[in-house]
Amino acid sequence: MARRINPFTDFGFKYIFGREGAKEYLIDFLNGLLKDEENFEPIEDIRYTDKENKGSGSLDRGIIYDINCVTTSGKQFIVEMQNSQQEFFFDRSIYYFCRAINEQGERGQNWKYNLRPVYIVAFVNFEIPELGDQVRTDVGFCNLQTKEPISDKARFIYIQLPKFRKKRKEDCKNIFEWWIYNLINMETMEQLAFIKQHNLFQRLSEITEYAALNKEQRKVYDADLKAYRDLTNSIEFAESKGRQEGRQEGRQEGVSLERSKIVSTLFRNGMKPDTISQMTGISENEVNRILQ
Repeated sequence: MARRINPFTDFGFKYIFGREGAKEYLIDFLNGLLKDEENFEPIEDIRYTDKENKGSGSLDRGIIYDINCVTTSGKQFIVEMQNSQQEFFFDRSIYYFCRAINEQGERGQNWKYNLRPVYIVAFVNFEIPELGDQVRTDVGFCNLQTKEPISDKARFIYIQLPKFRKKRKEDCKNIFEWWIYNLINMETMEQLAFIKQHNLFQRLSEITEYAALNKEQRKVYDADLKAYRDLTNSIEFAESKGRQEGRQEGRQEGVSLERSKIVSTLFRNGMKPDTISQMTGISENEVNRILQ
């Protein structure tokens, strides 16, 4: 058993960022994420809206989990963690944004469409080719000719965790990198890094110890950790086996064979077709065709 909780499990992610008693960590992370921007206004407080937005939450256990909150200035943040690639990944981000914007609508003719900004902050535990080699990519509305922003109401911030390759804490230069370094290495660390530079990490170091959880919290966390490990192990095994057998066949249809092996292996491990589709990015129709 690792000394600390894994922040990439549903329990771990929400324990650190998604509960009332620990919202100072989410505020600190968001401020570190945005502090270098022009006209930056520090976030002083947030109100969680997860319970108000009944439609948000996990698509499937271990795949995606999100946190909704609103700042005192009215900005809405949807912060999510995704451990496995999905088909239409960017479309889902747009849907989340549109739903949040739609909820701001007011009845009557007096409303002037004065919208509040909505930020989608997505941690992704896999690589997205469209985003290149950057750890962080910011997306918004801009003039395609001049590349200048035309609205501050829409922001999509994607954080590709596998692209963060700083192995030594000495190489991390700012609070955003401190946060990412600690999250990636949290499960195996005796004590979190950068405690002397940032006092908040001392408190975070204390609450993320497995021994600090009560009996009920440990029960929930243990179940989530098993689901997370089953998910990652199944994907890694299926991809490895598919590549190996595809090479052995030596055919041009090796890619199709690899996809078939991934689908069949996950199915034999008890996963349903819709879950396989969400995990692998293969359409559900193709998953069913392969299984047939």
